[in-house]
Amino acid sequence: MDEYLKTLLEQIRCKKARPYIRQELQDHIEDQIEENIHAGMNYESAEKEAIKDMGDPVEIGISLDRIHKPKIAWKLLIMIVLISVVGILTHFMIARHMDGGIASTSERYVIHVMMGIAVMFFLYFLDYTMLARCSKIIAMALIAICLVTLFCPVTVNGMRYYISLGGRLISVQALMLFYVPIYGGVIYKYHGLGYTGLVKAIAWMVLPVFLTLRIPATMTAGLMLISMLVMLTIAIEKNWFVIPKKKAIGGLWGIFMVMPIVVFLVMYFGNVLRPYQKARIQAFVSNSGDSNYLPATLRSLLAASKFLGSSGADVSGRLPGFNADYILTYLSSMYGIIAAILLCCVLTVLILTIFGTAIRQKNQLGMIMGCGCGMIFLVSSVINVLENLGILPPTLTFLPFISAGGSYIVVSYGLLGIVLSIYRYKNVYPSQVSVSIPSNKSNDRIID
Repeated sequence: MDEYLKTLLEQIRCKKARPYIRQELQDHIEDQIEENIHAGMNYESAEKEAIKDMGDPVEIGISLDRIHKPKIAWKLLIMIVLISVVGILTHFMIARHMDGGIASTSERYVIHVMMGIAVMFFLYFLDYTMLARCSKIIAMALIAICLVTLFCPVTVNGMRYYISLGGRLISVQALMLFYVPIYGGVIYKYHGLGYTGLVKAIAWMVLPVFLTLRIPATMTAGLMLISMLVMLTIAIEKNWFVIPKKKAIGGLWGIFMVMPIVVFLVMYFGNVLRPYQKARIQAFVSNSGDSNYLPATLRSLLAASKFLGSSGADVSGRLPGFNADYILTYLSSMYGIIAAILLCCVLTVLILTIFGTAIRQKNQLGMIMGCGCGMIFLVSSVINVLENLGILPPTLTFLPFISAGGSYIVVSYGLLGIVLSIYRYKNVYPSQVSVSIPSNKSNDRIID
């Protein structure tokens, strides 16, 4: 049998797939041997007959090689090219209509896109299961970065909490978004541990959200919390923890729908929030004249926008960050509401494609990590759209791939690189995959 399997596996070029294929074929042969023995054969005859029934090892190996090989997500790649071109054109259109240093801003946007694409391909070829194996280490590193920047923040242009990586300053708020897909690898390791595993998974979720709130980065913390809650809900629904599903999901969402309100009230009345944050909240709630300037301005610009063509409004003079937080308002004012809607449609198709890629994965690790990436894009897009409509109070937000801001652009492409890696190995890994460090033999777990 060993010689047969060796010959067969030599035909399969993807080495990552070989151990799983070998195990599957070996189990099948052993089952057939057992049946042959029950039919009256001795072990040696039963083994020869079982191998004979399998067929020619070279032909079978070649057939399996066609199936179990890395795939290229052409649909996603086309969407990436489209969204990149749309983003570059949008920022160059902004530069064409504005004066001063905006041109250099559009050039920086292109540089950040190129950096993001480089990070995307790095993660694409890095096999997402490696991230899962080191998920706790990576998660602790991100938590440590958050702690260090809380006590020793770096300020850039009045904005705090940056770190230096490779000589470049990276926003910690943007970097923490990587925690979400990594969290998928963390909770994947708690399969079958019941309520103990669930409590540990919740702890890994709450700590980074709390630290992100302390930065403070309310939007990022909320985005992380919602995304990880959805991931944890999927894990419970897939019976990873082997606990009553309805009670666990109901309790989870019940607690975390009330907790944000309690935390907000504690932060608001406990003087944890900064004065400008409290002022923004008061201004939005009061909805009175100058105290509610930005939401009122956004609503007035939207009301003045045409379906096609410029409204003639001076967006750059009235909105801070019009090429970042409020890029949709800029597009609707300068080129018409249709332009902003088309951009949202392109992003919607991309997000749906990401979720489709994740949900169709037979490997549950890839599914949960892909859903985490998709949730970041979905929630951040919804928050940005609602803020541009003047429905949500002003906060630090971004439109994935489009908003100016180098850190968020690079992180967006990096998250997409993880999704591409998941698709790349969709026919390589089965539903069961090892998520433990290979050297730790005693703790090596195969998880279904």
